Amino acid sequence: VLALLGASVALAAQPTPVPNTAPDFSSMSFQIGTWNCRQAIVGRPGTRLETDTYSMAYDGWQMQNHSVSPPFDKNRTRDEVGDDWTTWDPTIKLWINQAVDNFGTYGLSTSPGWVDNTMTWSQTNPDGTKGTNVITKVSDTQYKYKTMGNNKMGDPQAATASGVCTKS
Repeated sequence: VLALLGASVALAAQPTPVPNTAPDFSSMSFQIGTWNCRQAIVGRPGTRLETDTYSMAYDGWQMQNHSVSPPFDKNRTRDEVGDDWTTWDPTIKLWINQAVDNFGTYGLSTSPGWVDNTMTWSQTNPDGTKGTNVITKVSDTQYKYKTMGNNKMGDPQAATASGVCTKS
């Protein structure tokens, strides 16, 4: 009896195998590498430059983008440094993107994925405003994007930023 009890305890202590298949990032794999981006922001003079470096992280579960943007106007005196992570949520069938930076900015966006050469990301901010970022893949070495938003009443606002990124 003790031998059987010991065997059942040993079996109970074994972890149960769980399927652990990372998301299929093949539609986004062209992004892996370093990109140089030029952005125009509505209402701000000059061009914002940014270097984005995409890599796979967390055993293939997340695609990470590390971004660095030097100061581009008199209001900012230090580099903006940020990270964002993208993964697939199979339960809600959406791509999820979480972003943070060294200025306290944060965000959570979702996308159903690529439609032809376009991917649209949407977010609702805690203050009730909404944002949309539309990425258009031009080639494996270039993409364009446009960021738009809605105010708290839901009224659409003009594009707030647009840019072009080229892979180096």
